[in-house]
Amino acid sequence: MVWSDPEIKKLSKEFVTVADEAYYLYPENPEHLRQAGTREDHRFFRKYGEQMPVGDWNRGTKQGIYMMGPNAEYLEGRFAASGEPEDIRARLRRALDRWNDLRVKQNYANKPIPAKPWAPPPDVEGELILRTNVRDLPRGGNDRSGARKHEIPATGMWMDFVKWAWNENWFAVPKMSSLIPKGSGEEPVEPTLATQLAREALIDTVRGQTPEWGPSDVQRARMTMRKLDGGRIEYKGQFAMRSGGRGFEGSLYGQGTVAGGKFSSLDLVVLGMRSGAGPFNQRENDPGPAPMGVTLSLRRQ
Repeated sequence: MVWSDPEIKKLSKEFVTVADEAYYLYPENPEHLRQAGTREDHRFFRKYGEQMPVGDWNRGTKQGIYMMGPNAEYLEGRFAASGEPEDIRARLRRALDRWNDLRVKQNYANKPIPAKPWAPPPDVEGELILRTNVRDLPRGGNDRSGARKHEIPATGMWMDFVKWAWNENWFAVPKMSSLIPKGSGEEPVEPTLATQLAREALIDTVRGQTPEWGPSDVQRARMTMRKLDGGRIEYKGQFAMRSGGRGFEGSLYGQGTVAGGKFSSLDLVVLGMRSGAGPFNQRENDPGPAPMGVTLSLRRQ
């Protein structure tokens, strides 16, 4: 949550940012670690970690923020460093100071970071890529569910993210034509696409990771579409999913605009009630039922 800090945003522009799954880079399971030993990405990360001060390099999981040179040189870094802006600001400054010394010593070229066109994550493939946002909704009174980060007093505790009830992901529509009606009346959206949306996008990831719904978890996934005037399309839908004690039921409404067989806009909103908890979504003390919203929007270039 530190990346909304103005100075950290400015300092981070001096780095090439990379995100990866820490377990793949450095597994905790001994057998998986042995298998990873032949991979270049693991050897690179291990070489970096062996230079870190005791305490900053955790013996177990390696989730954290790390700053390194092109040949795995240690610049700065810390395990589980996600919620203390003062600490990250200081580490970014030290990393840049060490980089300036290192690049002179090693004759590294300090070139500007090149601009790169946006691309979706590698596993998100389809003719339409929608940005999804999921968030808690206010429950009445002085409830702070759904608050933005800047609306919450900072305490420096990394678990503050459970108060910032919002998350983001991507959803890929395989074929654009699946969301374009053929006639003038109301038509069903392909059941396979409605089920895919339910399983992949309508998940309580507000505070953390949650598994996708399995095929048998989807009890209802229905969407319809119809043409409006001016190239606009209206969407409606009903969804219900349940797995053990975890569930979500919601209604969908949305509109899109098509010109020349392509979408110039597409916005879908699903509002409903979630309940229960997943293994890693921080709902143990907040099982609901409680209101939750999901939006899916066409990414504007």
